[in-house]
Amino acid sequence: MKFSLRGLLIGSLGAAALSFAPLAVSPAHAVDDQEIVLTGHKVQIVHNGGGTSDSTNFNITFTNYGEGDCDGGEDDAIVSGIEVALSPYSCEPICDGPCVDAPITPLFAFDYVIDPFVSHTVNHQTYGTFFGLNPIGEGPGTVSARIVLLSRPVGGCGSWNLNVEATGLDLSSITSNPMSIWLNDADDSGPFCFDINDAIIGNLIPKTGPKVRRGVRR
Repeated sequence: MKFSLRGLLIGSLGAAALSFAPLAVSPAHAVDDQEIVLTGHKVQIVHNGGGTSDSTNFNITFTNYGEGDCDGGEDDAIVSGIEVALSPYSCEPICDGPCVDAPITPLFAFDYVIDPFVSHTVNHQTYGTFFGLNPIGEGPGTVSARIVLLSRPVGGCGSWNLNVEATGLDLSSITSNPMSIWLNDADDSGPFCFDINDAIIGNLIPKTGPKVRRGVRR
């Protein structure tokens, strides 16, 4: 399967270790006539001293409305994968409406095609897992993800909740809101851009060791 954010210059960086704990999600700006719609998100950008020491953790819920037969399965994110990218820019300066064939080439701080997912079904719940090197086949970064199939909406090809964690990134260009997240499916119907106005952006919180309680001399 081949993906591309058509007409866009993509700088791929990546790495990860996945947390399976569910995250709270917030409403996201979306264009009503887009094939993919983002219905919830939580995005965290962690700066950790420059270079490729930054990390990101994002949880998104999205629906693909597809066309007709859902493009023979290419609109199924678990079966055919999903491309995700993070940009320091908001959507409007790049494209007003769906971003298909957007003429401007913004720099993406993180871009990755998550495919193939390993599909699982447990207690009637379908989900997929992924782990890969970034750059692909090289590293030293890794990308890890978990995607869960949700109830299929009327007229849609499917809805999913996706959690991605990546480390070993250079996210120095993402310093403030708004930023944006971009999605594309296997039939290359996008890319589709969504403004993120409430990303958590900041430095890594240092870990503190356990407190040692000194004995009281009697």
